[in-house]
Amino acid sequence: MSATVEAPLIPGPVQGPTREEPLVEALLLDDYRSLARLAYLILPPSISRSRRIAAAHRVVQYAVPPGLPVPDREPREFLRRRVVQEAARQAANRPMLERLGSVFAPADPPNFDPCAIGLDRTAIERRCRRGRRVALAGTAVLTACVLAALLLMS
Repeated sequence: MSATVEAPLIPGPVQGPTREEPLVEALLLDDYRSLARLAYLILPPSISRSRRIAAAHRVVQYAVPPGLPVPDREPREFLRRRVVQEAARQAANRPMLERLGSVFAPADPPNFDPCAIGLDRTAIERRCRRGRRVALAGTAVLTACVLAALLLMS
């Protein structure tokens, strides 16, 4: 059994990726998990977990736009730098109120992996309980301030 390569029906130049694109794609495949985790950690925690995971994946997938030259020396460091810049840009472009929300947002556990397929239900429930406690505490403080203001006015 021998493999044969058939000639294309229409002669002409073959359209395909340039010489640099396979290198970039291979590097992205090798480092995808670490790049997605890096982008996830940089993005603000005030947005929901699912939106933050999707944004992290989007940052990694668009780290190197077509036509951007990739340096021959240390392309991994170049990709990492591009992911950090894009994630930081997206985090900085959030409105001020949304940035303040990250102060009260519950933190993810240190071993959280944004590329994991299975979900840890107990961690999600713990995070929701913590968020409810923070919301209740904030509501109690706001209520106390309003009541104190009403008492002082009368």
